[in-house]
Amino acid sequence: MSHHISEHPSLQPFDISEYKGVRGKNFYEIDPALQRVVHRYSESFAPDHKKAMEEHIRKYGELVGGILDELTEECHKEGKYGEVVKFDRTGKRIDFIKYSEEQKLARKISYDHGVVNLDFHPEWKYDFTHIHRYALTYLMNMNGEGGVACPLAMTDGIILALKKIGTEEQKKKYLPLVAGKGSSSHFMAGQYVTERVGGSNVSANRTIAKKLPNGKWELTGEKWFCSNPGDLWVTTAKMEGTNTVGMFLVPRIKENGELNGHHILRKKDIIGSRGKLTVEIIYDKVEAEEFGRPGHGLVNLIRYIIKTSRLHVGLGSSGNARRSVMEASEYAKFRTAYGKKILEFPSFTKTLAEMQILQTGNCFVNFRSANLSEKGDDAAEITVPLMKYKSSSQASYITQKAILTLGGNGIIGDFSPLPRLHNDSIINETWEGTHLIITDHCLHALQKPKVYTAFQTLLDELTKSVGNHPELKNAFTVFQNKRKELENCIKNESKDWKDMNRVYIADVTYQVFLLAEFLEQAVYDITNKLAAKYLYFANGYAEMVRDGLEAPRQKEGVFFDPKAMETFLSF
Repeated sequence: MSHHISEHPSLQPFDISEYKGVRGKNFYEIDPALQRVVHRYSESFAPDHKKAMEEHIRKYGELVGGILDELTEECHKEGKYGEVVKFDRTGKRIDFIKYSEEQKLARKISYDHGVVNLDFHPEWKYDFTHIHRYALTYLMNMNGEGGVACPLAMTDGIILALKKIGTEEQKKKYLPLVAGKGSSSHFMAGQYVTERVGGSNVSANRTIAKKLPNGKWELTGEKWFCSNPGDLWVTTAKMEGTNTVGMFLVPRIKENGELNGHHILRKKDIIGSRGKLTVEIIYDKVEAEEFGRPGHGLVNLIRYIIKTSRLHVGLGSSGNARRSVMEASEYAKFRTAYGKKILEFPSFTKTLAEMQILQTGNCFVNFRSANLSEKGDDAAEITVPLMKYKSSSQASYITQKAILTLGGNGIIGDFSPLPRLHNDSIINETWEGTHLIITDHCLHALQKPKVYTAFQTLLDELTKSVGNHPELKNAFTVFQNKRKELENCIKNESKDWKDMNRVYIADVTYQVFLLAEFLEQAVYDITNKLAAKYLYFANGYAEMVRDGLEAPRQKEGVFFDPKAMETFLSF
């Protein structure tokens, strides 16, 4: 007896036949940690401001979980990636980046929502605060870089720099282009700093800037990593006859309508962040404008451009990791193995719980760091590079764990976004400095007496009430021990030892910072008579720090507490 192929036994519905991942959900409404930080950092806002901000973030959460997730998937298929168009049909050089319609629409939707430029929307009547801006950044990155997040970071940095150090003429000319509500340039601001001879070592640049009689500059040289080639970019070059690196603004098209003197050589074949192009470029008498005081190029680059990018990498990596945990948790609701739901296997639930603790804590300290930066707190000199390093490396760890929770399905690119998220995480680990570079900046900041004191003051403030709550004794003890270890590293070890072990020192600094943050969150719950969920997080993270990530979990700890595990797995 013959059967239609659809009736074949191997093609019948099974446990994950209805699995669709988390697409279609409001990513803000299913993220308690993000809701928590938005609420807490806006407690002093006027009620109407707070309400308007939360509604704006909530609406973006709906877009990210819906249409933007769909567009991101579509524009990351073969044939949909951006391409370099060097010439028009007449043979005229145009050096233009052509993106798919899905990529352009994804950028337009986020740009029009005001994720980087809400303060340029006339209908928005409030400050565009850090908590608001970076909550949107975090949400955007739940779809990975997506061809949008990296351009957003660089556009955000240029907007900030224009506001702070741009001339009145530059503000008038360029802010409408990169931030104006009616602009058609959606995140088309780029960053061209790296050269073959020096990545993070910008002082090794060989590109030369020659001052012109009209006050502008002429740049000649090459740039090895040109992220997001578009309408306007910030770049560096040594001023002719000196070793001083200046920072410059370069428009793609000159005022006379001609292509500015640059030639795109090729696009980079990078493993992640493929939605936006990264290219190599030759400067052939590029016309540029000095951006800030010429002699302050490196200072301004770090203060406005690099610092902004590092904040975005930290928060973006955390959003990336959050999506990975969400996908792993959703998959676990469907999948069975050996006749049981995989959530019935203690080793599996332990993995999910640990992922949730790590990511939730990372979310908290990233927003704490952004808040410190907004306030101008000296401790931010430690936390901003620290978050860039630790968030990106931890995101790679979590995305890999998430892939493994899906088994063979985890490595299939059209089954879930996890492979793309993992590759994006690795890119974040290298962008704006590798671990050795970033942890050196962190170590340097830790050894500044004023900055170290500010960080210690922060830790004291976060843990000032912990002693009143005996249920936090174990976590507080781990915190105190790690704090002493950090102090010994900074004050008693030799210069050579600290230099060799800078990554370890950064790890200890992060552990101390996050333990203090979890303790503060737990005390907030206790004081306000809320459910004690962050007590579980504090004790769980303390156990992971004390015993190690891959160590066995103790019977008396939270990982054997049914209520704690229910909290982690439902988060």
